[in-house]
Amino acid sequence: MTAPVIIAGGSLTGLMLAHELALWGIDVVVLERSPDLTDESPGQAINTTTAELLDQRGLLAGLRGHVSPVQGTHFSLMWLDMSALSGRHLPAMLLGHQFIARRLDEAAVARGADVRRGHRVTAFTQDDDGVRVRVGTADGEYHLHGSFLVAADGEDSTVRAAAGIAFPGAGPANCGLVADVEIAVAELAPEHRGSRFCPGGGVYSAVPVGPELLRVITAEFDVASPADTAPTTAELRAAVARLTGAELPDAPVRWVRRYGGQTRTADRMRSGRVFLAGDSAHTFYPLAGLRLNLCLQDAVNLGWKLAAELSGWGRPGLLDTYHEERHPQAVRAADATDAQLALIHPIDRVTPLRGLFVELLRLPQVNTYLLELSTGLDVRYDVGVEPCGPVPVGRRLPHVPLAGVRPLAGTAGGSATSTCVADLHHAGRGVYLDLGGRTPVPTRRTLAALGDRVDAVRAEPTGEILADAVLVRPDGHVAWAGDPVSDAEGLSGALKSWFGEPAG
Repeated sequence: MTAPVIIAGGSLTGLMLAHELALWGIDVVVLERSPDLTDESPGQAINTTTAELLDQRGLLAGLRGHVSPVQGTHFSLMWLDMSALSGRHLPAMLLGHQFIARRLDEAAVARGADVRRGHRVTAFTQDDDGVRVRVGTADGEYHLHGSFLVAADGEDSTVRAAAGIAFPGAGPANCGLVADVEIAVAELAPEHRGSRFCPGGGVYSAVPVGPELLRVITAEFDVASPADTAPTTAELRAAVARLTGAELPDAPVRWVRRYGGQTRTADRMRSGRVFLAGDSAHTFYPLAGLRLNLCLQDAVNLGWKLAAELSGWGRPGLLDTYHEERHPQAVRAADATDAQLALIHPIDRVTPLRGLFVELLRLPQVNTYLLELSTGLDVRYDVGVEPCGPVPVGRRLPHVPLAGVRPLAGTAGGSATSTCVADLHHAGRGVYLDLGGRTPVPTRRTLAALGDRVDAVRAEPTGEILADAVLVRPDGHVAWAGDPVSDAEGLSGALKSWFGEPAG
């Protein structure tokens, strides 16, 4: 038995990673400084890729009761035409992040994760045998030995600082408030509903996160943030009035928090046995859902690679691909967000530019490009395979229905009850999907020997996936696509690269 993976921080990133590891039977301990789960979670919505990440683990179904339709997807509060994704991907959704936290906590614990609240990492050492972590609690300290340590403890990460990983910042800071206000949307004036760019050069949003409960978010760029004082209801109301030009109705405020700061990206996401994930590795203004999307993609990218290492089948260098794949995406997402902020402030300079962008968005190619950028669907990894026509090698497989799903003959296969691409990923393993019935016997034998890592299934051909077969990694990204007969060598190489040598 190997020592557990220790996760510093029970954030959405930390809990998603704990769930990923638990799916593989890896022992995991989550150390969260807060003593209890809280509803004071600032996020109010999820974008397309985040919705699909949750759905591919079967977690979205338990959240549907808290979901509301969203206005759409935007780039710098300029709304995009979503029809390009229709039928191929899930829409964005209004969903308070506190509900996601509770669902992830429940699912991770049910799978065997040890979530310890009121426990925090205060120091650690590492060597070839693992990591030794000092843990502080209200009752004193203790030490914990683990195989790896993952920092998911936020922007002010103790683990990142102790690991000596730089976290440089750039660009102007922003001043924002987020609060839950006890009022129904129907009681609001039109200027207080939804999310919008404000003529004064800021951002305002108010959406329902529960019955007669509104999440209000403000962002301003010419107002100094009194970071040394707690925000007040009066401060929130004043910010809303400045942005919208109208007073928010007098209603009880359950809580109000301050947020904001510079865009920051760690210069590396690994130091020996220590990894960074989520806000400890990158932070920027939470616009269009890119920030949470980036965090959860870190978790699903790292989880199966740590499991492969600890289970003994991961190839040399597999863990290094975590930084190689995720760090460029962090830089890209941060740049994309900063570009959106540059279209919001300063108001006297951006107004003509926003007018030009509105015209450009009428061009289908521009709209689709920014739509994929804003939803995270443009993420493509270098998987060592050349793109195959319209099949998205290195990118996520379309989130589409499937017919006639059954185990591939000669293999253990996956669930025969699957009706869509997301269902195939519930177990967290890789997926080999045969759509043409052309998988040769030697390949089936290899897949059977990899049955503890790859589910091999057969389904009827679909016009949404134009290949005879595809190999999909546990994080949902296509590792290979093509004809398993004419490119048997390429398929074999992809299987070995991402899933190791067959057992025995």
